[in-house]
Amino acid sequence: MDSVFQSLAQFFKEGGFWVYPIIAASACAIAVALERSYYFYIHSRVDAKALLTQVTRMVRNGETEKARQLSSKMKTPLAIMVESALWHYLQQESEQEIQNAIDELALRELPKIQRRTHYLSLFANISTLMGLLGTIFGLKAEFGALATADPSQKANLLAQGMAIALNTTALGIAVAVVCMIMFSVLGAKANTLIEEIDESSVRLLNFLFAQRRQ
Repeated sequence: MDSVFQSLAQFFKEGGFWVYPIIAASACAIAVALERSYYFYIHSRVDAKALLTQVTRMVRNGETEKARQLSSKMKTPLAIMVESALWHYLQQESEQEIQNAIDELALRELPKIQRRTHYLSLFANISTLMGLLGTIFGLKAEFGALATADPSQKANLLAQGMAIALNTTALGIAVAVVCMIMFSVLGAKANTLIEEIDESSVRLLNFLFAQRRQ
């Protein structure tokens, strides 16, 4: 284990200055990924089908207020929209007014689901570009060694320049790959949540409007 840490320390040391911006970008990406993972898999976790089934059963039984209170205890985007629909339904508002209220709420709540996810793509690009900059400066150091360095020092300077070029490129690409994987996974989860909310809200509104016509 000690040898692994020593190898990593040597890798970062040989990479030079450009390793640090890449590490900073990776730290930011990890922070965004952890925050979004918590939001998607813990904060917004709800069984949409079970919630909708329970709510519709309560409404059929004349327990609309109880269903609204049940939804209000949850803080997920879907539950917030369900609670709002039930509240406007209890106020005897028209179908168009209820629809407008839900559309307005969706404009406020749905963007929260996709918030900050796009930064993962940004950090992937940043890390790649920082790696390329490290490559350029590493090659510059190599050419400088060939042109001006003392012959006895050329081999050492060439090795240092090559280490900067290769290490920063490798680290930048590695961070970019991880960022893009996280971006794809979390972006797909965000789209799934949005589609689930859209479908569930339409089903609920259709049910409430049908109940009112009976």
